[in-house]
Amino acid sequence: MRGRRVGRGVRAGVVFGLAWGSLASGAWAADKENEAEYMATERGISVEQADKRLGWQERAPRLAEVADAELGEAFGGVWIAAGEGDRAKLAVVKGAAMEKARNAIATTGLQDGADIVYVKHGERKLIRIVEWLSSRFEEVDRGAPEVLGAGVRSDLNVVQIDVPRNDNLTAQQRALLAEAKRRHPSAVTFAPYEGRPQPRACAYPHCDPPLRAGIQIHENGVPNCTGSFLARSRSDGVLYQLTAGHCRGANVNWGTRFAGGSYHVIGPFHNAVVGSRGDAGILRVRNPAGWNARAWVFVTAGPDTSRNEAYPILREGTSVVGMRICTTGAFYGRSDCGTVTHLNASIDYGNGVVVRGLGRGNFCGRGGDSGAPMYAGNTAYGIQVAGYRECDSLYQGIRGAEDLMNVDVSFHR
Repeated sequence: MRGRRVGRGVRAGVVFGLAWGSLASGAWAADKENEAEYMATERGISVEQADKRLGWQERAPRLAEVADAELGEAFGGVWIAAGEGDRAKLAVVKGAAMEKARNAIATTGLQDGADIVYVKHGERKLIRIVEWLSSRFEEVDRGAPEVLGAGVRSDLNVVQIDVPRNDNLTAQQRALLAEAKRRHPSAVTFAPYEGRPQPRACAYPHCDPPLRAGIQIHENGVPNCTGSFLARSRSDGVLYQLTAGHCRGANVNWGTRFAGGSYHVIGPFHNAVVGSRGDAGILRVRNPAGWNARAWVFVTAGPDTSRNEAYPILREGTSVVGMRICTTGAFYGRSDCGTVTHLNASIDYGNGVVVRGLGRGNFCGRGGDSGAPMYAGNTAYGIQVAGYRECDSLYQGIRGAEDLMNVDVSFHR
């Protein structure tokens, strides 16, 4: 992961040695068809057009990786422009070698779905600004009634600093905002937010085995968070379930319920990180054979999704602004899809905890949805961790979570 980009990079995960059962190779095609149908309805286009646009979206993160490596400081970011036919936009700093940008597009097979645009600021510069702001948030937010946040808006080519709509700021906070504008007059902008970013740790949310993502998990029997993707240790192959790091409480076993209501232990928290490096944690699965774990998400029915109790995860991916992404929190009541609006966001959880490197989008969640899987196109993108308001939410990129926990998300084959 270069800098603090959400989930930067793609690495092959460890495959569960389990049979597909009823999930034949056609399952992925069926899931993609459903997603295309929903996008077609949202956009007022044909299913064929939606399928083509989803293909562009799937390749856009790879375009960002290739262009970043080729262009370096001249790389300005990649995003999906929903208002322009969902085309990918590759930004380059004026004066950069255009041949490298065109090569990046060709390398990722996006010749018919990507455009090159000029910008003033490189993405690496914007990330450095966010990191500088993040290093100051803990100090200026301490004891303040409201908190500040910041993230990269690739589509606007700026760092967006989030300030409370009620303007209830301290002198220290105002001084930092003034300094940011003075130091980077054309590279920062301010946007109001409502509510307060809160970690979402707090019965449809339960399933019989196999163990999967999107279910409610309980701390010592008390419903508290949402279980995410299954993963295996990079060092010894031990099976874990990912969730949000801030969910970790007392050193007790965590569990869930079967559909009939009986309670069963998953295992204890093995590791958790919440702070400047990110927000991620893992539960050790104590009885892997009994849980018969699968690389599935329990997708519930919603305006953007069809119910699928065994939605397969086939790969992991990175995020770009404008991407359509979905989540299934065990407390919100249904699955929900939205659009990525920020990357590399830094958020003050309060109590001196500033979490960096998050994604932000207009997908919905509520208290208890921390740990919820973020996915689209059978791809794992991250873990929901917090939100300003119900439909203004934040997530930890999956690559960052894997690196923090030293695990690889497991895939179906």
